Amino acid sequence: MKKLIEDYFEQNRELMIRDIMRLVRIKSDKQEAKEGKPYGEGPAEVLAVALEMASEMGFKTRNYDNYVGAIDFDDQKNKLDILAHLDVVPGGDGWSVTEPFNPVVKDGRLYGRGTIDDKGPAVAALYAMKAVKDLNIPLKAGVRLILGTDEECGSSDIRYYYGIEEEAPMTFSPDASFPVVNIEKGGLQGKFESRFEESTETPRIVSFKAGIKSNVIPGEATAVVEGVDPEEIRDCCEAVDKISGISFNLSTEGDKTTIKAKGLQGHASTPDKGKNALTGLLEVISRLPASQSTGFERLRALNSVFPHGDWLGKAAGVAMCDELSGKLTISLNILEYDGSSLNGTFDCRAPLCATKENLLDVIKAKLADH
Repeated sequence: MKKLIEDYFEQNRELMIRDIMRLVRIKSDKQEAKEGKPYGEGPAEVLAVALEMASEMGFKTRNYDNYVGAIDFDDQKNKLDILAHLDVVPGGDGWSVTEPFNPVVKDGRLYGRGTIDDKGPAVAALYAMKAVKDLNIPLKAGVRLILGTDEECGSSDIRYYYGIEEEAPMTFSPDASFPVVNIEKGGLQGKFESRFEESTETPRIVSFKAGIKSNVIPGEATAVVEGVDPEEIRDCCEAVDKISGISFNLSTEGDKTTIKAKGLQGHASTPDKGKNALTGLLEVISRLPASQSTGFERLRALNSVFPHGDWLGKAAGVAMCDELSGKLTISLNILEYDGSSLNGTFDCRAPLCATKENLLDVIKAKLADH
C-alpha cells in the first residue's frame, strides 16, 4: 500500500505544483472588509478557487460566508477535521528568486508567498484526500478539510465556523514544517497605548511609524526628528548599524530630518531570523538629544522594555524556558507615535510554563510603570 501511495503522488506531482501555484498567484493577505467578504477581495477569491479545485475532484464543498470553506470526503459522519488556511502575510521585500505572488520552480524548490504557509500544505491535504478516493482506500468515518482565510490575523474565521459547526473529535493542522508538531507555544499579542500633552519644544521627535501586522517582524521604519544636527543623527545611525546590521537613510528639509530604517522582515515566531527595523530605529531615537517631553521619555522607556536584539524578553522581565516547548520569544512589531500619543503591538510566543501571573501581569506592570 505504501508503494501504491508513493507512486500516486509521484504521478500527480506536477498537478499538485500547478494547483499550489494557482493559489499562490492570488494576493490573499487580509484587506478591507466588503459586503459578503469579511477579509476583502483576495481571501474571498482564493477561497473560491480552492473550492472549485475540490469540486473538480468530485468532493462536496461548502462556503461559510467567505470566512472558511469546507471540503467533505464523503457523507459519513465527520470524525476528523483538517485545518489549513489560504490567507498569507503581505508580500514583503527582500525577495531574490521571484516576486511574492509570482511562483516559480527552481532547483527543486517552489518559491512564492504561501508555498509553505499554508497554501502548499492545504493543497497537499486536498490531494491526500483525492489519493484515498482514487485508490479506493476505505475509511471508517468522514473527513473534512477546512480552509480558513484569517489565520494570520487572529483566526476569527475558525471561531466563526465552530460557532456554526460541531468540532470533530480529532483534528490536525498541516501548516508549514514537517514532521508532526505535538506542542505549540501559546500566543500573546499585546496592544498598548499612551496619550499625553504634546510638546513643541525642540529638539523633539515629531513622528515614528513602523509595522504592518502584529506577527511580522518589520523590515522598515520611519521617524521624523526636528531640531537635531543631521550629522549627530548620522553618527547615532552608524553606531546602531554596527551592532544591528540595520541600515539608515537620512533626508533633511529645513529643521526636520526623516530617518528611514531598513532591516529584514521575518515571522514573529522566529524573531532571531529577522532584523527588526522598528527596535533598531527606536534605539537610534533613544540616543538622540531631545527635550525632556513626556513623549520622548516614553519612547526611551519603550526602548528599555523592548531593546533591539532582546527577543527573549529579558528586559521585559519575562524570560523563561521549559524542556518541552523551549524559550519564550517576544518582539515589538507595530509602533505609531505622533507627538501626543503612541500605540504599539508586540507578539509573544510563550512556553508551557507561562502563566497570566508570570507573563501578562509582568508585562502590563512594566509598561504601566512608564
